[in-house]
Amino acid sequence: MGNHKISADLKECALRLWELGWDRSAICSTLMVSQSSLYRWSALFEEFGSVTPPPPPIMGRPRIIGLATLTAIKEIYTRHADTYLVELQWWLTIHHEIQISTSALHATLERTGLTRKLLHKIAVERDKNEHDTSRCYGRAPIGMLADFEDVFIRGMRYTLVAAMSMDGYIAQRVVEGSLASYDFFDLIVEDVIGFPHLDLS
Repeated sequence: MGNHKISADLKECALRLWELGWDRSAICSTLMVSQSSLYRWSALFEEFGSVTPPPPPIMGRPRIIGLATLTAIKEIYTRHADTYLVELQWWLTIHHEIQISTSALHATLERTGLTRKLLHKIAVERDKNEHDTSRCYGRAPIGMLADFEDVFIRGMRYTLVAAMSMDGYIAQRVVEGSLASYDFFDLIVEDVIGFPHLDLS
């Protein structure tokens, strides 16, 4: 009697025959089953009311990061798309007492739809040192940009505006910050139109 699939109705038939008083060896030789199988089916029937065992509980290892923690992680990446995995790993350890490797954390984030992508920056980094320290990648849900909002203050900036003719500069003005349209209008009205040698015809 090698291992083979035994249908549930054959198992029930064997138990009914045993209840009716048949000898165990006669049941086993007639139905081609072992006595240990007969005892096992009887124990299953007494415990669960069926000759087949119930389906097993959820198989596999439980997830390290639960649903509430995943929601908190999504909130973090919504506000700070440039968060590194190491920073998130530290946050999980401190706030949720979850110790997880960065590779497992990356796989979890990918599985939940937070993919790694280029950051969508509001301003262009022009300072060479800022290029070295700025972050290029972030995370966002699939189909959305990883927006990166930061304060891009690089010190005092000046704007130089000049009006030129064939003979050279007519007027020039240096403005702190950027030049507004009213400042440009003032330059034209006050300095260019009032220029003594300028022929506007």
